[in-house]
Amino acid sequence: MTSSELVFHTNPMSRGRIVRWMLEELGVEYRTEVHEYGKDMKSPEYLAINPMGKVPAIEHRGVVVTEVAAICAYLADAFPDAGLAPALDDPLRGPYFRWLFFASGPVESAVTANLLGQLPPADKAGMVGYGSYDQAMDVLEQAAASASPWLLGERFSAADVYVGSHVDFGLAFKSIPDRPAFNAWAGRLREREAYRRAKAKDDALMPKRD
Repeated sequence: MTSSELVFHTNPMSRGRIVRWMLEELGVEYRTEVHEYGKDMKSPEYLAINPMGKVPAIEHRGVVVTEVAAICAYLADAFPDAGLAPALDDPLRGPYFRWLFFASGPVESAVTANLLGQLPPADKAGMVGYGSYDQAMDVLEQAAASASPWLLGERFSAADVYVGSHVDFGLAFKSIPDRPAFNAWAGRLREREAYRRAKAKDDALMPKRD
């Protein structure tokens, strides 16, 4: 790879779909490397990129970035002309980071614990960052309800890509509750051209069924 090349490591059945959408929103050139689950992701070559042996990951200008929220935040700053992140002196940068990391922390933890049947008892809720599943979903609903049309008002950002993907996936897989605010926001997100391009590209990489 060249020093300026952007390489995207993914699998179409992974959170890499979020990063693909982010890349399509940026409108930049990138090269896709698809990794199969199992030996491919656990190979020495790929573990040198991500020691967790998971996708997605990106390589850009000699930098490796893993973890989807970090990748989205990095890309938004690396390609400022796309306008997907508020500037350092913009008051909107606070809410932007707030929602990005609310989704990567409390929301994802709450959803995973709920799916695994491992939510803490009510008297232990203070020990986990999300408090309770219902509390995390209620706050997420507040964010979705305030998205008019996007989390930062009229300005679409990487926070919509990342947080919105949690809502989009959650509705599809029934891991978050079916609420009007979630459906309305997800509906607007699905209408974006970059969302549709990304979905088509990942769907084309899905294993063919006999």
